[in-house]
Amino acid sequence: MEYLDMVNQIITAEHSAKALAEEGRQKQEQMESGVEREVAQLREDYMQRARHRLELVEETEQAGAEEEIVKLDEVQQRAMKAVEAAYEKNRDAWVDKLFAMIVGVEP
Repeated sequence: MEYLDMVNQIITAEHSAKALAEEGRQKQEQMESGVEREVAQLREDYMQRARHRLELVEETEQAGAEEEIVKLDEVQQRAMKAVEAAYEKNRDAWVDKLFAMIVGVEP
């Protein structure tokens, strides 16, 4: 009987080992699946943060560009006023000088 008990214990141990191995395999699959989900969620979170930061940068750059355009428009307006003022002041002299240059006469 002792031999039969020993065989039964070996069989029982083998079944227990198989059950433990299966349980370990299932837990490993669950962990791998959980890790994959977590990685996918982290990737999505990262992409959302990156998109948000990109939007903020675009808004900041757009605002800066608009401010620069306004400044350049102001400079252009002042330059045009200066040119127009110079034209009004020197118009007759410029016309006379151009006429003299075209005709070949010294003013």
